[in-house]
Amino acid sequence: MAVVELRNHMCDLTPFHSLPLSGSSMPRLILPLAMLFLATSAMAAEFNITAYGAKPDDDGDDTLAVVKALEACGKAGGGTVVVPTGTFQISRQGAESPILAIPSNTTFRGEGPASVLKFDPKVNTSNFWRMLGAPDTGCKNVTIRDLHLDGSNTHPKYAKGVPEQSHGMFFSNSTAPIENLMIRDVLVENFAGDCIAIGRNCRNVTIRDVKLRNFLRQGIQMAGGDGARDYLVTGCQDLEHTIQPGGSTIHVEHARGLKNVIITSNHCRRSLLAGGVDGLLVENNVIEGRLEGNGNTNARVQGNLIRSVPGAKASIVQLGFADGLVLRDNMIVVEGEDRTGIYVWGKSKYNPEPSREVVITGNVIRPAAKDGTIARGIELNGVIGATVKDNRIRGCEPEKRFKMSRSEDIVTDLAK
Repeated sequence: MAVVELRNHMCDLTPFHSLPLSGSSMPRLILPLAMLFLATSAMAAEFNITAYGAKPDDDGDDTLAVVKALEACGKAGGGTVVVPTGTFQISRQGAESPILAIPSNTTFRGEGPASVLKFDPKVNTSNFWRMLGAPDTGCKNVTIRDLHLDGSNTHPKYAKGVPEQSHGMFFSNSTAPIENLMIRDVLVENFAGDCIAIGRNCRNVTIRDVKLRNFLRQGIQMAGGDGARDYLVTGCQDLEHTIQPGGSTIHVEHARGLKNVIITSNHCRRSLLAGGVDGLLVENNVIEGRLEGNGNTNARVQGNLIRSVPGAKASIVQLGFADGLVLRDNMIVVEGEDRTGIYVWGKSKYNPEPSREVVITGNVIRPAAKDGTIARGIELNGVIGATVKDNRIRGCEPEKRFKMSRSEDIVTDLAK
């Protein structure tokens, strides 16, 4: 099809022959145009999964049909694989991971939430089902959008023995890069693992305007490794859950060298955890639960509303082993009498390194109820070099607004 389209376009070049061009400039014009048309034809090609045997809204397995559509797109050098309206059943065929591998230069799209890829219910008695991801050779220039992924999980909460490694998207490769990945306008729900997992060798990843619901592990899980860098998560939210999730809405862990992560303007109903990043920005999020993480370098946490949930006994913001940390202009609402607003720590039996160069300024820490109380406003434990100024703390006695232990070189306007 691409060759036919190219020939047609080249016929359309005939008028250029009548232009007053020199013999040397004519080939220079026609060859780049021919190459442009060839690239445009490949990228414009569409591969509808129904043309490869997928049938919506029946009991049949559509996995191989979707695989064939993806393979055809890859052989064409890229294009758009279309999932039309309807529910299409996906199942694990063998040891593959992922089940559906997206080739380079591909847009994998539906027509909105009514375009559903759904796991076979057998997923509830098995493990390591990963619906979408990268080929063994890696991929680049991939967009996934306007889809509804359903993991068919029926377990009400995590328990020992429950499959916990069945993910909606799983992009990770130990040997080949995954570059320029966009995930947007997708509903991902009912997965016994993570809704979206980003891992080793991923570079330039954007996750935008994604809705999450009913995950047994994490909503959006991000890891890394040497070479992993440049993640943006924005406009995402988890909806009201009908099961008991086991992890965070957004979770960055085991990063091992991950650089440059921006988490901004999301709504996290199940906390936000971010650790192990060099160059972390957590900004303008609404977080219900906690904000926590260890081992970040060059981190800024700014302008977030962090609202604790009843029942837990821990600090609302807890960050450890930080080297270069700014906590600025956050609103921290504390539920419960035995909770601390901000806790920064280091030098433990797990890691002898202190937290260093910490700035905590302009934050408001207050109890959830007007007449409520909190245990402590700000605590530093194992910190070398910090400035703690211009924070407003309500709900605890003056001597409990600030506590410092095993720390030095601290400048504060809260100490007695």
